[in-house]
Amino acid sequence: MLTVLKFPREEVVTLELVYRPSNGPVQIGTGFSHLVIQVDELAATVVRLMKRGLQPEPEQQPAGPAGPRPSWLTDPDGYRIERVQWPAGHADGISPVDFG
Repeated sequence: MLTVLKFPREEVVTLELVYRPSNGPVQIGTGFSHLVIQVDELAATVVRLMKRGLQPEPEQQPAGPAGPRPSWLTDPDGYRIERVQWPAGHADGISPVDFG
């Protein structure tokens, strides 16, 4: 099964998801370490996931209250999915300023 996602004004695919159960179990660590999804309201996202029976980790503030706020979820194959809410005024996504 193949799912292809793109943003409305983008001409190229943003994300391609492939499911091939006949290939056997996924070997963790052979592709990527984790997937990051930017959200506008992390607290509301965590609540929605919990209402659907998922178990996201609590919101974190690793850089303090003015920094990005992530929450993690592990998929059935063991891959970690990070949802992050950037602080107000921060560029969409990671920028050079995030690396000091």
